[in-house]
Amino acid sequence: MRLALLLSPLLLLPGITTASEKDASSPVRAELSVSRHHTDNVLDEPLAVSDWYTLMRGAVSGDIDHPLGQTRITFDGELRRHDLFTIENDAAGGIETQTTLRPSEDLELRGTLFLRHIREGDALVIEDLAIGTQTAKTIGGAGAVVGFRLTPLLVSTTELKGFRERAGDTLFEDDVLAPTRFEPDRDRIFASQGLTRTVGRLQTGLRAAVERTTFSEIFDEPVELDRLQLRGEIGWRSENGYALALATGGEWLRASFDLIDVVRPSIEATAVAPVAGLELRGTLRTSFDSDDTDDLLASWVRRAEAQLVWPLAEHLALSTGVFVEARDNLIFDYSENRRGIYGELGWKTSEQVTLVLRLDYREDRAPGIDLVKDRLDASLAVRTRL
Repeated sequence: MRLALLLSPLLLLPGITTASEKDASSPVRAELSVSRHHTDNVLDEPLAVSDWYTLMRGAVSGDIDHPLGQTRITFDGELRRHDLFTIENDAAGGIETQTTLRPSEDLELRGTLFLRHIREGDALVIEDLAIGTQTAKTIGGAGAVVGFRLTPLLVSTTELKGFRERAGDTLFEDDVLAPTRFEPDRDRIFASQGLTRTVGRLQTGLRAAVERTTFSEIFDEPVELDRLQLRGEIGWRSENGYALALATGGEWLRASFDLIDVVRPSIEATAVAPVAGLELRGTLRTSFDSDDTDDLLASWVRRAEAQLVWPLAEHLALSTGVFVEARDNLIFDYSENRRGIYGELGWKTSEQVTLVLRLDYREDRAPGIDLVKDRLDASLAVRTRL
């Protein structure tokens, strides 16, 4: 078995859709999706107004073979354009290179470099007044993974990665306010060490990770956020499609100036079960989140999801899913409760083209700050793969 398959027991569980063997062997691949949406809450705020928007996503990747392995280069981009509330327009683009080296049967090396630029539209909402904002960010980083087979059953995995994120001033619609810095600069370094043992269809392991993120510019002094995680892992998959992956342990999060100092359980679990021709998938996660958070530094997140995929015909499938999520914002000291449901109908019209009709509903509640908001989004998408 290749070392790439042993890097984590969570890799035992593939996604619902995967690239075909033909796509995997092609030196150049391109993916494009164009979707048309209608939402009843374009601002994603308690002030709900409706709008139409178009979302375009694309990626082109190519492989370069060399004596010790392969290098993959990927360009990707995303554009969101609104009919009425153009203040919400977004754009992003980037490049990533990943090189995999296999000097021997027992050693695998993987290195990654990436650079990405984001321009995000948003709105500052005050009662029934919405002022458009625009913020630009540039993110660049690198990472390396070393997998080494210590014994026929035991693999060591070492990972190092880091990134720098630089944000610009937030610009206001029609210059109604002077440009203001709302987003911090972030510098992160991450390291982990894992051991994985494989016996038949069962994988067990132990993994430790440390992370430091430095927030600067919007604070009087830089703030350092340290995270330590220790988890045991187990993964299993049967011949008839049942699968389970579980990583559980603890996490410690500490911020300078005694802003945060907490210990929480760390859980990541996924289960897959085929039931009467359907596929049922469930996930559970508890972790700290310092990336997608409304807090100044980090949130404590508990999230559960369930998804059901129903093949109606050879090229037609229906899927539906629900989620519930609780977030504790650690600096602002308030909690959010989120839940949602979606339904999706996918029709594969050819080997390269898929049509997707999707409906999403989500609601957010934060009693501590009297926040109540709901959002319904309906879309029709065309996805192509070349």
